[in-house]
Amino acid sequence: MPDSTALVIGFPRESSTGDRRTLLTPTVACVLAEAGFEVLAEPGIGAGVFCDDAELAAQGVRFAAPDEVWAAPLVLRYKSVNPEELSRLRPGQSIGALFHAEGDPALLAALAGSGVTAYSYEFLEEDGRFPMAAPGGEIAGIQSILYGAQALQTVQGGRGVLLAEVAGAVAPQVVVIGCGTVGAAAARTAAALGARVTVLARSQDSAGRYLPDAPAGVRVAVNTPELRSLVLAEADLVVGAILISTFDTPPMISETDLRGMKAGAVIVDATCGYGEGYLPTAGPVQQPGDVPRVTQGVLHVKLDALPALVPVTTTAAYTTNAAPYLARLARVALSGVSDGGIETARIAQDGRLVHPVCRQHAAFYGVPA
Repeated sequence: MPDSTALVIGFPRESSTGDRRTLLTPTVACVLAEAGFEVLAEPGIGAGVFCDDAELAAQGVRFAAPDEVWAAPLVLRYKSVNPEELSRLRPGQSIGALFHAEGDPALLAALAGSGVTAYSYEFLEEDGRFPMAAPGGEIAGIQSILYGAQALQTVQGGRGVLLAEVAGAVAPQVVVIGCGTVGAAAARTAAALGARVTVLARSQDSAGRYLPDAPAGVRVAVNTPELRSLVLAEADLVVGAILISTFDTPPMISETDLRGMKAGAVIVDATCGYGEGYLPTAGPVQQPGDVPRVTQGVLHVKLDALPALVPVTTTAAYTTNAAPYLARLARVALSGVSDGGIETARIAQDGRLVHPVCRQHAAFYGVPA
């Protein structure tokens, strides 16, 4: 069992361009301190969400130069490090982040060759759920409706439908493909605005699990090609909210389907995956501020950074939820505690990739695992 001098967690500043979120908040610092860990951080780590160093210092955070922070036995980030940053770590250290490494061949190769143990929060699974992905998923679902509402306006090239209930006007039609965290949030938001919402679930079991939580008036049905074709033809807005989209995910909407949709309708891909995925007509991932891509007269919005656009809200929601899981991860990485839930998030160990999704993608890219 390591002694107390080894119970140190380093929080480097984030390095993703334009991303103001942070993993270290007073809430996280308090939980980790109460669990017996010492927290090191780079000065200014919370500046992007208006959290100053004094608030963190009040919870016991000690500020240090970047090299000392990166040398901690456990390093925690919000978003993934880039491949070059992994060279700051040495074999035997542990790191946690939202890696999404399966979409990045260079990062997979760097993780496999680094000798560190890496945990990716989005893979943490307990009781059939992915609790550390829930806050970001909820925000992405809400944002997908807000972005769809903007795209439907004529200034964006949309068909000119207001995504709300208005006396004398026909209620807008919204289709949500998927009923997990993202899909449920999208359906709830659209229904609250007054849209008529259809949620397409993967199976009868998933539909049954979601139905008790579905807002009043929301139609829930199993996603079949026949039904999907019918509801797409009626839709003003379609939200793609499938949990995982990868190179072998079958397409849900084809160009033939687009030809049957209303001119100026909008498709929002809220869970951008890798390869063409389940919404191949959406094309490559777009950047915030890009105009929607138009294919067969249908507008497409494909953004994978929706939660990053509201960093204050996202940071608060994410870290409040994540704090106890981070303490558990620290106990595993620094104290050798056994924790099955945390083990599900391990993606690399001792110079090799260990998570099946990462290994699958490494094989696809030809990256040694």
